[in-house]
Amino acid sequence: MFTKKEKNIILVVALILLLGAVGFVIRKVINKQRILRSSDIKMKNTFQREDENREESTLPGKPVNINTAGLMEFEALPYLGMERSKDIIEYRDKNGPFKSLDELTNISGIGPKTLDKLKPLITL
Repeated sequence: MFTKKEKNIILVVALILLLGAVGFVIRKVINKQRILRSSDIKMKNTFQREDENREESTLPGKPVNINTAGLMEFEALPYLGMERSKDIIEYRDKNGPFKSLDELTNISGIGPKTLDKLKPLITL
């Protein structure tokens, strides 16, 4: 048999394990009910990106100047999401203004095909 002190230690350990399990379950329930933000959702190649099907009416009316555009202006362009838009601004801040549109291919995720699609929508 256990002494009174050993029984108390077993009881405390059991309560700690029980509280941990309850906390784990509560966190799982809260995470399932939490409202998703756009930053929580990672796009996968298997899903069609909504900006690839953007209608003409939602595209910018005039070409976007890649040397002066802000995050929202870049995000208004098709084929550029928030991360790629941030990368363009970061590249511009580190390396100075773009000297040619082809310099955009130095940014990860923007290749020649994407650049060809963007050329009518951007300017220096």
